[in-house]
Formats: sequence, structure tokens, C-alpha cells
Amino acid sequence: MQRRVISIVLAALTALAGLGVTTPAFSATAPARITWLADTSPPTVPTGLSTTVRCNPLSVTLTWTASTDNVGVTGYDVYGAPYSGGTFVPVGTTSATSFTQPINGLYQYEVRARDAAGNTSAFTEPVRVVPPPCPTMPPDPQPPTTPGTPTATVTCGSVTLTWTASTDNVGVIGYEIWRAPGATGGTFALVGTTTTTSFTQSGVGVYRFQVRARDAAGNYSAFTSPVTVYVPACPTRGCTAVYSPAGDWPGAFQGKVVVTNTGTTATTGWTVTLTFSGGQQITRTWNAAMSNTANPYTITNLSFNGALPPNGSTTFGFQATTTSGADNTPTTTCIRTPSGTIG
Repeated sequence: MQRRVISIVLAALTALAGLGVTTPAFSATAPARITWLADTSPPTVPTGLSTTVRCNPLSVTLTWTASTDNVGVTGYDVYGAPYSGGTFVPVGTTSATSFTQPINGLYQYEVRARDAAGNTSAFTEPVRVVPPPCPTMPPDPQPPTTPGTPTATVTCGSVTLTWTASTDNVGVIGYEIWRAPGATGGTFALVGTTTTTSFTQSGVGVYRFQVRARDAAGNYSAFTSPVTVYVPACPTRGCTAVYSPAGDWPGAFQGKVVVTNTGTTATTGWTVTLTFSGGQQITRTWNAAMSNTANPYTITNLSFNGALPPNGSTTFGFQATTTSGADNTPTTTCIRTPSGTIG
């Protein structure tokens, strides 16, 4: 088919030559090259640049009428500068005929168009942005309601507090957890915050916890009623020591401690450490020996109660002095012997 077309063209040219018409040189084997001209035409300048300022949040929206181009506009460059002076710098680009940006103070903007070849139009005349006197939010004087009294879930070495959520006219944003040492006395101090209605605190001993809510305006609820928690130490080396009060009178008290072998083999002995937080002093013990006379106190078995079978228990007691209102509950740790076969 191609050869036929070429033959027809050659025949036509031969006929024209016979009529005396000069024809250009023609090659039947090499097609003519087409050279594309570069696009050097910039887009037109955008028109109608205007601004709209909003208060919440404080922002400006620029709008303008689209530019035209011999090929096509691909986007717009937005430049800005402080109104008091300074160099215009790029603040953003967009393919639309609008642009939104937060503002803070007096500012001015200008816009130019851009086409696919990288040509840019001239800039628009700058427009000035003046933030309006935005209304202020009225103060929020209403505090959140008091959270529900915390419920404590105790494991060895830590406690998890949970409570019923507070309510607020705007919204509760978090809770503060405060703790004081002992069952009485002591000063509450902030130990943590949370945005949920639960909180886990590590530490062995007797503590009191209370919680309060906070809203976005900085208002605080009243504190919950304190909840007293005893957090025991985790069993160490296969035995536990559990304290319970055995009586008290002015200036003194008695306590007892149950030692239990939690291993899978029999013990030959055990050692319990009692630590008091209120200055209590142990004056005597029974069914156990005390190896020191200062807090923390180290208590060991006697010859008749050191051997305990698995799950076997023994009890020892002590008498101590105390001060008025002090919490007499010690923290306890227990170590058994032998320590290598604890199950």
C-alpha cells in the first residue's frame, strides 16, 4: 500500500514537471522531520485577589480569578510578607483558585500563575490582611463533678485504681492521682495523671489514694474520699510473710506474721524483713529471733519452726512501740533456705 501511494505521488509530480511547474526535491525513503517550538508564553496575571478572615481558628482565605495560558495553567504560587516590611517568601502552592493559611497579626500576600513549561506570570498587586477583633470565649467557671471513689485492685508490688468518670459542662480532659503514706497522717502528693478512669501505681507499703478531675479551662473537681490500700511485696525465693495486727494500747501494739513456704520442696529455714514507715520500734519477738534492733528488722526462724513442707506455714509475733495515729503496718519480704529448689 505504501509503495502504491508513493507511486501516485511520483506520477503527480512528473505531470506537474511536464507543465513547467518547479517541484521541491522529494525523498521516497526519508520522512520529513517536524520540529516543535518551545513554550515561552507565560500565563496571564491572576485577577481579583481578595481575602476572607475567620476567627475560629484565626485564618485567612485568599481567592482570585483564574489565569489563562496558551497551553494550560498548572498551579499558583502564594507569597507572603509581614505588612511592616520584609521580603515576600513562598508560603504555599495550589492548583485551585483559593488558598487558606493561619495568620497571626498584620500580613500581606501576592499570587502568580505557573504553566507546565515552568513559565510564571507576573505577581498580583499585594493585598493586606488585618485580623478582626475576634470575640473571646466567655470564661468557664464550672468545675467537673467529683469522680467516683476509687476501687483498688491489688497485686504484689502494685495497685490499680479505677473510678467512675466525672462530667463537665464543656468536657473533662484528665484526672490527677494523689497519694499519702500510711493509713493515717502524712501529706498527699501528686503521683500521676491519666486521661482514662484507671491508674496503676507500683510500690510496696500502705498508702491512701484520692483522685480529682480537670477540665480544659483548668477547673478542678473536689477530691474523692481517700481509699486505703496495702500493697504487699511479691514473694521472693519461695515464701511469703503476711502481717496482721494482734492488739494495741497507748504507745504500743502487737503484731503477728504468718510465714508460708510457697515452693515445691521443704525449707530448712526462712528470713523475714519488716520495714515500718512511722518510727515504730520492735521491743521483743516470740517464735522467732531478731538479729538487729533498728528498722528495717530482720527476723529469722528458731530451731523448731524453720523446716516447712510445701504450703506449710508457721507464725511468729512481736511487740513494738508506736506514736499516736501512726500506721503500724510494716512492709514484708521473705527469703527461704535452701533457695535453689523453690519450684
